[in-house]
Amino acid sequence: MKYMYPKLLAVCLVVAIYCNNRSVKNYQSARDGHGYHLIVKRGAFHDDRFDLYKNKIRYTPDTFESKADAKYNHYTETYLDSLPTLGFFKKLEVEGFWELDDHYPTETSCPSQLIVTLKHDKKSKTVICDDFSNDCPDLIKYIDKKVVEMEGNDLHRIYTPG
Repeated sequence: MKYMYPKLLAVCLVVAIYCNNRSVKNYQSARDGHGYHLIVKRGAFHDDRFDLYKNKIRYTPDTFESKADAKYNHYTETYLDSLPTLGFFKKLEVEGFWELDDHYPTETSCPSQLIVTLKHDKKSKTVICDDFSNDCPDLIKYIDKKVVEMEGNDLHRIYTPG
């Protein structure tokens, strides 16, 4: 009887540690390997990037050049309601993102590149538009506008003469 309680305690401790480690691994695999990730990279004057996940969006500015408008110079991370964000990702799939061409070239002299990458589970697709305003599919233009709206700091494209 004297040694029964420590053995029982040790067994309970081992089971608890095992269950905890298993749930942490499941959480990490669900967080890292599954779900959506949208990357929007804007070229020309901006050279910035938006990363959209299920519940947050990150804005990463160009680190080499400071912009006149200070809001374009600061990294931001905004937390979002996951339900509308998941609805946005589903809309991209329904509208045919996976069927878009990989590259949309342009003949214009002053292009402003837009690169959009969508990742879901182990599936990934990158669409490159050499000129976002002229030779880019409407779905990619919609994505460009929507991520700016979701980020919330009014980081719209700035048109420069040229």
